[in-house]
Amino acid sequence: MATTIRTALSAARARRIARHLRGVNFCDTCAQVSDSAARATESRQDARLTAFTYAR
Repeated sequence: MATTIRTALSAARARRIARHLRGVNFCDTCAQVSDSAARATESRQDARLTAFTYAR
């Protein structure tokens, strides 16, 4: 049952993303900036999670 729900939610998310990105053009320069920002955000979130885990 949980797998079915997870699959349905993933499909809905994919449809939303596809709708959102329809007609959007990407360039390599933009992608590089976006990748750097995404890596920095992920790094900050990981640091917060690590700090929270050890703060207990």
